[in-house]
Amino acid sequence: MPFTNRKGFLGFARNDGKKVYWVYMAAKHPISAHYLAKSLPLGLIEKRNELALMTKRRNALIFGRPQSQMMIVFSFGVVVLYDFDAKHGARVLKQIAKYGEEPVVTPKTEEYAVVVDPASKISVDFDNVVIDDVDSDLVYVVAEVLAQSVAIEYVEEKVSGIVERFEKVTAGLERGGRIRMRDVEVLRTIGAGRSITHYVIAQLALLDKPDSTWEDKDVETTFVAMRKMFELEDRFRALEFRLNFIQDTSELVLDLIQNRRAVRMELAIIYLFVIDIVLVLYELFLK
Repeated sequence: MPFTNRKGFLGFARNDGKKVYWVYMAAKHPISAHYLAKSLPLGLIEKRNELALMTKRRNALIFGRPQSQMMIVFSFGVVVLYDFDAKHGARVLKQIAKYGEEPVVTPKTEEYAVVVDPASKISVDFDNVVIDDVDSDLVYVVAEVLAQSVAIEYVEEKVSGIVERFEKVTAGLERGGRIRMRDVEVLRTIGAGRSITHYVIAQLALLDKPDSTWEDKDVETTFVAMRKMFELEDRFRALEFRLNFIQDTSELVLDLIQNRRAVRMELAIIYLFVIDIVLVLYELFLK
């Protein structure tokens, strides 16, 4: 006879003629992270969301309950949905996306699964994580890693675009010793690079650990294994290298732009000086 216990585990009773055994069945719950915008206003979303707020974290709001549905909204522009069907999830994401700063046209998505199996030990695999209990802290650390992963994917694409633009600048310097981009385009590229650096350092907080990892060994083990599975540290180091390249190139290009403007200013002064001399000579000899 099937049953669900108070923790939400589905199981059934088995009778071998002598004893009744309660056998619990593993349950698989979809979880997905969606990059919607550069940032999301948590205060506004807290007031206007339809789900009940469970708790707040430093940079996130957690709505719902792990026994049913959970939604985690991160300030760095990512929403994680746990146990949502496609139709309901699409409606919720559309509602939240309109509050975002610089929303993306096509959200990036990372899909995964949480398998709750009381008979198994906690483990992290390529397409799912196995936990032995429906625990909000465990679901949260899985959600945070997914959120950071999908955010890094978006940043990686943005950084690749900036690097390509700077490659045009360096190619121009190599071929002719000149910057073959307008000053305004170069400054926009530099601004975009610095904006991404600020986003990664200040908002994404890739080097920080959730507070719950210090309090629960299972949560810490899951968090560390998830970060390793999604290669967050390796991807961050690669991203850091490219951001340093952008920073160094930005400083070089800024110096060149300032020198170019200084040369233009000097030429303008010389030009005005020559005109002034011509006018004086005209006054002296032709009048």
